[in-house]
Amino acid sequence: MAEEDQEQEEVVEGKGGSKKLIIMIVGGVLALLIIVGATLFFTGFFDAKEPVASDDPAAEKTEETEDGEEGDDEAAAAEEGTETAYLALTPAFMVNFQGSGIKVMKVSISVMAKSESSLDAIKLHDPVIRNNILLLLSAENPDALKTAEGKQKLQGAILEEINKVLKERKVKALPEAVFFTDLVMQ
Repeated sequence: MAEEDQEQEEVVEGKGGSKKLIIMIVGGVLALLIIVGATLFFTGFFDAKEPVASDDPAAEKTEETEDGEEGDDEAAAAEEGTETAYLALTPAFMVNFQGSGIKVMKVSISVMAKSESSLDAIKLHDPVIRNNILLLLSAENPDALKTAEGKQKLQGAILEEINKVLKERKVKALPEAVFFTDLVMQ
């Protein structure tokens, strides 16, 4: 009788041990999935990818607005056979000022053009364009840049400077606008 009780205890312990083993395996798999998911999340794997610009405007599909009609800008671009493209001038421009409450300005700039050749020319002549923009920024009055009007005038001056450089190099397609994507003054 003592032997039967001992065998039953061993069987019960064996079942409990297998349950513990299954729980440990499931826990380990869950921990591994959490680690992999967190790694993918923090490396940006789940971020939306930007579409690659196509050289063939007919290959792109137009998006529809909420009303089901094509947007005005997109319709005009489709009629002309051109599409609007943007180029960020990286790295950001950093300028020091003398004798003012504002000592440093950091500006990130993007250029808009209807022609890919215009953006290619900007990339090609980037050193000259960056030099001229830095000289232009350092000559600005930082107090005037505190207002929206001052910032808009600066945008126009930067666009003129870029177009001047491209015209000197006989580039036909010129950019249409300049946008500040980041502007910090301290």
